[in-house]
This record gives sequence, C-alpha cells and structure tokens, in this order.
Amino acid sequence: MTGAPFPPGLRPGGAADIKGGLEHRLFEIAAAESQVVHKYHMALRPTRFADLAPLRQAGIGGPGLAVGPAFASIQIADGRFQIDPDGDAKAFVIPVRVGNPITAEASDPIETVRHGTLIDLIAFSPAYPNQWALRVGNATWLGAIEPQFLMPEPVPVWRNPLGWLRNDCRGLVLLSRDRAEQYRVLTVLTHSSRHSAKRRARPHTSRHGSSSR
Repeated sequence: MTGAPFPPGLRPGGAADIKGGLEHRLFEIAAAESQVVHKYHMALRPTRFADLAPLRQAGIGGPGLAVGPAFASIQIADGRFQIDPDGDAKAFVIPVRVGNPITAEASDPIETVRHGTLIDLIAFSPAYPNQWALRVGNATWLGAIEPQFLMPEPVPVWRNPLGWLRNDCRGLVLLSRDRAEQYRVLTVLTHSSRHSAKRRARPHTSRHGSSSR
C-alpha cells in the first residue's frame, strides 16, 4: 500500500523508533527545566510594569501581558540567547509553556500558556518581530490549542511571537526551523476537516482586524 510521501527530513520508522524519539525529547526537557525556570525568574524579578510600555504600545493587551514578559539584557551566540546583565542587547523574554511536550493540544489552552510546564524561553524585540532566539532550543511551538476533534474552529498560526501576544495568545507560532518538526505540529491541524488556517504568505488577520508582522 502506498501513501503520501514523507516530507523532507521525516523518515518512516517503527514503533520502537517513535518511542525512542519521544523518550529522548522528554529527557531533554526534564534536564533543562530547572535551568530555564531559574533564568526566567532572574529576568522577571527586576522587570517593572513601566518596562513593558513598548509591548503595550505594540498592541499587546492583558492576555498577552498575563504570560509574564520579562525585560532583560541578553547576549546571543550560535542562535541561542543568554541572560547577561552586561549584555549589549535588550529584549523581552517570554516563557514557552506546554501541557504535553509532544502535542500543542490542551484541555485548557489559556491555563496552559500561563501555568503549564516551562520548557524554554524566547527573547525578541517588538522592533524586529520576525527575529527571535530560544534559550535552550527545546520548544517546537509557542501556544496551546483545544483538542482538534468534533469540528473545531480554525486555528491561527502566527508568523512570530509578537503576533501571538497581540492576539491574546490564541493559536500557535512555529518555533522550529526543522521541517519534520513543523510537519509534526501541523499534522494535528490539517487532519481537522474544518481547519483552514495555514502559514500564509500574507500576515494573518484576526477577526478584530489587527495583523501579525
């Protein structure tokens, strides 16, 4: 029996391969969790409400601020950022939280993005929304969505963290540049018969009329 070809980078494997990959991912997340929590609190503690003015000016409201953005000095090397008080760049740092490390689906997406397991951090600037860096590289997506069955509503997929924050943290942002990882995350969406949200060439526009950059 033949089917659709696997996307680039995704190779077929047996149940043992799948189980081994998931176990390895869970181990990596557990190993990095305490480090990520410590670094996040280190950035969050000195952050004042006044420091968040650029986010508010960029159109981020209460739900976006509720995820707990921190303002920090950072250094970036090899695609990863470090929180460094003497760093030469300023950035906002937001937590990447999940309810389940292998799927973006969650019974309560709002609770998940605010209080789920902290697996990574993202640093970005509203002035350059399409540029961001992860702290450890564990995160494949940002956000959480309702379980994709019983004819769910379409899920918005944003280009960047700023678009996600602006639109009340609804939907997802793909953080991995690995096409196999992107395919894995989006599969749960494309299997829903009513799903029409795709990663568009044009900015996604919400029903409120604001758009991601």
